[in-house]
Amino acid sequence: MKLLKSLLLLMAALSLCGPRVGAQSTKPASPAAAEASKIVDADQFLGTFVITSHKYTVVAHEKGLTRSSDPRFATTLGELEIRGTNGATIYRKSFSADLMDGHFAKAVTASASVFQGIGGAALVIRYVEEPAAPGEDEFWQVFGLINNKLTLMGAPLPPGAGDGIAVGGVLTGVMVGGGVNVMPLASKAEELEFRAWTGNFFAYVPVRLDWDQGQWGEGETCFANTKGTLTKTGCNMRILADARPKAQGLVVSLYAEPVEDPYHAEQVAVVTGSKFELLAARAIVNWGQNGDRVTCSFEDVWLRVRVKDGKEGWIHSGPDFVALGLPAGAPPQ
Repeated sequence: MKLLKSLLLLMAALSLCGPRVGAQSTKPASPAAAEASKIVDADQFLGTFVITSHKYTVVAHEKGLTRSSDPRFATTLGELEIRGTNGATIYRKSFSADLMDGHFAKAVTASASVFQGIGGAALVIRYVEEPAAPGEDEFWQVFGLINNKLTLMGAPLPPGAGDGIAVGGVLTGVMVGGGVNVMPLASKAEELEFRAWTGNFFAYVPVRLDWDQGQWGEGETCFANTKGTLTKTGCNMRILADARPKAQGLVVSLYAEPVEDPYHAEQVAVVTGSKFELLAARAIVNWGQNGDRVTCSFEDVWLRVRVKDGKEGWIHSGPDFVALGLPAGAPPQ
């Protein structure tokens, strides 16, 4: 009798536990959990550009995630396409769209513009990539029109290279303030400026374009002839920047010349509302090429500023830029 009673109690206990287990295992998943992230394609027209009698349309084929763990990496460039006057594709460049931790490993954006001179023009595709090392987060493809064909150009050549940039590679020394600069003799190249991100602001880098040959070179004003050897001395450049000091109680060093000489420097306090006018930049410019990518990086960056009382001087890179509201970061898109 006791054995029978124990069996009955055990069966009752199992009957009570069973439905609860079954209900838990068959509970439907929430719609958010059931919806897996998907990659969707979208086209963005970057514009139609006219070079001489040729018309080029640039299209960015983008990839996006319906759900992303990081909104900054929810969209990236999948392919860049250039179409000719008749609408046919004349150039394609593909980009990887690898996933990492629920988002794209890299976010790449593209924009297009015409680099215009008096003697010609080039189609410029500008890319911004995150994350990337400084100097590699912004890169370009520059297309010149050579023999009526859109042709990809490499990085700017140093002085003396390229027949049209320095005819026959012949150079002449020209006396300028601060030393001897090297310039091409009878050069056919046109002097222009190319905008690039320094890491804190945009600078307009001097370059020379030989439109007939589809070549461009570094500005000779960025070099000096030191005992017969060309050395980079730094370029004086126009800038695009806006100083917005936000820090209280910071001090910047204002130098008389772009040289860290503590005996010719003045300490200037920075407070909210301080007026700093940014006049120009000086830096060593390093052009590079990685495959079909043209890159531009800067070192020893200086800014010439004018403070509220009209005093002018130079500040160096680093904390002084941050104090003026120019924090380091990726280039704006």
